[in-house]
Amino acid sequence: MKPGKVPSQPPAAHPEFYIPKLVFLGFVTAYVFSGFWRYDNLLFVHNFNLIIHEAGHAIFRLFGEFFMFLGGTLLQLMVPIGITVYFLVHRQYYSGAITLHWTTINLLDVSRYMKDARTQQIPLLGGEAVTHDWWWLFGQMNLLPYDQLIGNAVFFIGFLVFMWATFVGVYHSWVAPPKP
Repeated sequence: MKPGKVPSQPPAAHPEFYIPKLVFLGFVTAYVFSGFWRYDNLLFVHNFNLIIHEAGHAIFRLFGEFFMFLGGTLLQLMVPIGITVYFLVHRQYYSGAITLHWTTINLLDVSRYMKDARTQQIPLLGGEAVTHDWWWLFGQMNLLPYDQLIGNAVFFIGFLVFMWATFVGVYHSWVAPPKP
């Protein structure tokens, strides 16, 4: 080799998709997407989220009646958002995208519950002896006539979160070639 010449590097390989990540993301995305059209498709995860929701009432009861009613929804959203933030802080973006899909499911759940405030058709744990959270909350804030509007806004936010989560998941399913 002549002095001053740098040995040439082999051409860098192009990044490619990591198929198992894409397959899992496809499954999660299809599952969540189906919930936009038929909420009953989300019952598997809904039942888990319901446990978190009910725990929120018990935890936030410490802060008064208003927060007791709001606490179910707060904890239901705080858990997946908190786990997503953990993944993002630790630069695990693909995992963060998966938990953002979980956040989407919770937003759809909250949206449905909000839109039910006036009609109260959703069966509640405890039957007719319990008060509908969003009927009480919207009533306290004089927002009961707007339950559909607010619920639809939360649904739309859920759709935006879903789109972002899917984009981030696909983007972070790329695997760069190992560095020599």
